[in-house]
Parts: sequence; C-alpha cells; structure tokens
Amino acid sequence: MTDDILMLRRFAFPDGLKSSEDALELLALNEASIEKSPQWAAYLVESLAMFVVYGSKPEGLIDENKATWLMRTLSVDGAVKSALELEVLLHAMELACEVPEDLSAFALDQLRLSLEPEPRGAYHEGRPASDGITNHDLIYIWRILRGALERGRLMLSPLEATVLKHIDELADPAVLHSDWHTMIASIVTLDRPKQILRSDRWLVTDDQHLLDEAAA
Repeated sequence: MTDDILMLRRFAFPDGLKSSEDALELLALNEASIEKSPQWAAYLVESLAMFVVYGSKPEGLIDENKATWLMRTLSVDGAVKSALELEVLLHAMELACEVPEDLSAFALDQLRLSLEPEPRGAYHEGRPASDGITNHDLIYIWRILRGALERGRLMLSPLEATVLKHIDELADPAVLHSDWHTMIASIVTLDRPKQILRSDRWLVTDDQHLLDEAAA
C-alpha cells in the first residue's frame, strides 16, 4: 500500500487533487481497496479535505456548493457511507475557516441516525453501543461545533439546534453523560434572516450543485 501511495503522489496526482473527477477517482480506489492501512487512510483524508477546502474557490472555506458536493458524495440517504469518508468530512470542516450550518447540521445528524430504532451510517458503526449520550458522542459533537462556543454559550443556528433537540429526544434519559445537560443548557439560537439558515436542503440531494461550480 505504501508503494501505491507513492505511485499516486508521483504519477496520478503529482500536484494533489485538481478536480472533482480526481476526488471521485480517489474515492473509487478506496472502495476497491481491500487493505486500508493507516498510511492510506491518512493520504485519503488529507488529500480530499485539502482539495475541498483549498483546491477550489472560494479558498479556505466551505461554501454552499462545496457543502452540497460533500454531502452528496460521501453519503447515501443522508448517512455517511464509511468511517474514512466521515473522517474526510470532519477534517475538511476542521481545515475550513467557515462552514455553512447545513453541513455542520448534517454532521450532527449522523449521531441522530445512530440513535434511531433502526440505526445506520458510518458513525453508528464506529460508535460504542449505547442508547444514550456517551463521552464518545460529546467528543464528536464538539469536534463539529468547536467554533460555536463563545463565553460559555453555544451559538447555534435554528437548524443545528433542532438536530441536537432531536438527538436529545431519541437518547435514553437514563443513560446521558453529565456534560450533555450542561451543553444543551448553554445553547443560544441565532436568528440570521439574511442567510438561508441552511433550510432542510441537506436532507435532499441537489444534483445541480457540484464542487466544480465553485472552482469555476
């Protein structure tokens, strides 16, 4: 696998990923690969995240077009397909200086899907079995919302707050981490009428928005 990564760096993508076709080709290679070493995982995650954030305009942030591309490419029926693809999503969000609320809500929704009566998705597969909220879940949530904390308050859009509310409703109240109540109590919902506030578009695939449109 190390030799394969070296070949990709030298010949297939010497300057990194340059288009959505490159990104899809790398994802296809990942799906076809039986052995997924730590080196491959690191290469895949870093290459895709860097391309999304810095390889297309606007550089350094994730706009609506990029968010749509990520959600459409990495998920099926709203659930992220694999652990590596979930890590691509999270790492891209960490690299970006700005992330739209619909993308962070989509990432949070992976936890909701794991608490449904018929749980599904990559987050569910890698999550410790529990009907409540665990420390593992809180670490995941804070990884998504780390930039929303301001002076002890969690500044969220209505959509982000709604997803957390649904998670709270699904979780077994007898099995809740003590910090969960503190986090929920700290939520302040922001009203941003000049923005779309990330309607519920992330729940429905929109084929009109491709990452290459941002590059154009």
